[in-house]
Amino acid sequence: MKIWQRVGCSIAIALWVVGSWVQPVGAIEAEAPPLPKTVAPGVSSSILEKLSRIQADRELQELVEKDLERSFTIRAQIQNEVDRAFEHTTTLLNVMLAILTCLPVLAAIAIWFMRRSIVNQILAETKRELREEVEKQLEAEVAAEVKEQAEAFQKKLEALEAEFQSQLDQMQTLFSDTQKAKDQVIQELSQVMPSVFRDSTPPEVHQKIQALTQQLDRLKSANAQLSFSASDYIEQGKALYFENRFEEAIACYDKALAAEPDNPKAWAGRGVTLVKLQQFDDALTAYDKATRFKPDFAEAWFGQGTILAKQQKLEAAIAAYDKATHLKPDLFPAWFGKARCHALHNQPDLALESLASALHLNPDRTREAAKTDSAFDQLRQQDPFQALLNDVGDRDNSNE
Repeated sequence: MKIWQRVGCSIAIALWVVGSWVQPVGAIEAEAPPLPKTVAPGVSSSILEKLSRIQADRELQELVEKDLERSFTIRAQIQNEVDRAFEHTTTLLNVMLAILTCLPVLAAIAIWFMRRSIVNQILAETKRELREEVEKQLEAEVAAEVKEQAEAFQKKLEALEAEFQSQLDQMQTLFSDTQKAKDQVIQELSQVMPSVFRDSTPPEVHQKIQALTQQLDRLKSANAQLSFSASDYIEQGKALYFENRFEEAIACYDKALAAEPDNPKAWAGRGVTLVKLQQFDDALTAYDKATRFKPDFAEAWFGQGTILAKQQKLEAAIAAYDKATHLKPDLFPAWFGKARCHALHNQPDLALESLASALHLNPDRTREAAKTDSAFDQLRQQDPFQALLNDVGDRDNSNE
């Protein structure tokens, strides 16, 4: 503070001196100007004395000059500081002015972005709500449509189910009727069917078998789902055998054996049919299985003896015929086959004995067969053979 007071005093004096004198301050160093004779009004005598002292005191003048120089320097520094402060303040004011100028623009931009964000948010929210509403409405419409379609489909399904059930009932009724018709045909075949081990059938029986076989074929072609038991296949095989449809008969017997592998009738029927096809080894195997599953099967033993006789295995054939005649004494073909084997084996007495049993059971067919069978060629001209045949003929004539 003292420095500033001192500076202020020096500045006041300097201003006064400068105002009083026209010459520059530097002239003070050369020569001090004389004191003015006239004193300005208002100037006290003390001041004049001080000025006189200043002029008289060279040292004091030099000090004043130094103070003046120093005051000018300080003034220049002050002025510089003031200018710098003014420039800084101006810069700050300019910056603030620029900020204040840009602030509305930035505020407008911020407000625009804020507005845009709010608008986008509102738009998104509106879209979401609208989508949810549309989805709900669409879902409701779809649910209603699906429900309507489901109800319509359910009605159609119920109608189709009823129609299908009706058709199924009709088919079941038709199938049941067809099955009953098939069973009826099989039953009639079993009633009229002769034994497959007999060589001939009456014409009327053959016609009946043929008619029943054709009817069974029609039933099978009309309904392929007909069910056949093993016995049904066996009866069908027999009918086909008498129709000379041997391959088809074998197929029926195979189906019967597929259902019942141990059925002796199926094996025996297969054997007799294979004989017709000249497959003697397979036929003998079939007969062997038939007698294995049913040892008291007389017809199977007879069939086995017939094949053995064809293969010239006479002793084995005679043994098979013996089992057949033992099990079924009225089986005249077995007696006749046995007589043939004895005759071929050069056993005339046994041959005549067996031939007599066959003649007793079926004199007509036995006598006709004995007259032409080559097995009896050696016996045919002998008296016992002739007597046996003539005796049977005489008995037949007397019976007539």
